[in-house]
Amino acid sequence: MADIHAHPRGAFRRFFGLSRMTHSVMDVAHPAVGAALAAVALGGPPPARTIVLGLLAAFAGYTAVFALNDVIDVKADREKMARYRSDRTTFDIDSVGQRHPLAQGALSYPAGVAWVAFWGLASLVIAFMLRPECSLFLLGAFLLEAAYCKLLRVTHWKGLLSGLMVGVGGLAGVWAVTPTPPPGAVIMFFAWAFTWEIGCRNIPNDWSDIEEDVHLGIRTVPVRYGRRAASIISFVIVCATALLGLLFPLVVPMPLGWVHAAGALLVAVFFLLLPATRWLREQTGETALAFFNMACLYPLGVFAVLTLALLLGQGR
Repeated sequence: MADIHAHPRGAFRRFFGLSRMTHSVMDVAHPAVGAALAAVALGGPPPARTIVLGLLAAFAGYTAVFALNDVIDVKADREKMARYRSDRTTFDIDSVGQRHPLAQGALSYPAGVAWVAFWGLASLVIAFMLRPECSLFLLGAFLLEAAYCKLLRVTHWKGLLSGLMVGVGGLAGVWAVTPTPPPGAVIMFFAWAFTWEIGCRNIPNDWSDIEEDVHLGIRTVPVRYGRRAASIISFVIVCATALLGLLFPLVVPMPLGWVHAAGALLVAVFFLLLPATRWLREQTGETALAFFNMACLYPLGVFAVLTLALLLGQGR
């Protein structure tokens, strides 16, 4: 009950941090990109009802899935925070709000579980209102996230589950617009979301925590292969992500495909390739986190480019 009756500002900060809302809100861009691709294939934007319900379902889903990570990993987070009180001064987008409030004892475990259950159920109900398939995709994303957390100390291959989680969750946006999307668009979008999660978020974030993870027995790609090799692996996957984003017009006909290609190239260079190149060259925790922060904005940029191409194409 203390969680409920705490000062509103403090309670908001704790729940905000539990769901890493600065990050989770930006991740709404993944299903939004999928929805935009489906809309381009259909030749026009979806109805207002689809847009509103889609945004609500995505917000609720990512609010739940980020909090689910902290709920499942609470013991590991407590151990990490007890041993390593980070003095890091570099901005980390995940640290906005109170970081790991469950592990710090700022929130009770039942409150965290209730928060996940509320937003998770809300997302499934709203997604079902859009289309039953959408709720199944979100449920699959929740299960993949839970499996990812359970493999924390088991294998570095768990990162593949994280990529699958983002890809599967994003497909809800595609099916929200049409029940029969072009197969090529589905495959291309899924591969784009999958590679983005692994190369642009999972590996660089783990790279900056490598010392802590080694001592705590947490299995990650940087722990398994070392800093230099992990950054090279990440950079290769980043390049694949950028290329896939450029190739969307090949699977979804766009009247102004060159607008998307030019915009997607600029977005990829600014948010991915330049900061990733700096990280690869300097090999510091600061540049890894700087790349991570910039890469988190990349899907929003792609969504903006797709939307612009769609609107300009309609005007022709």
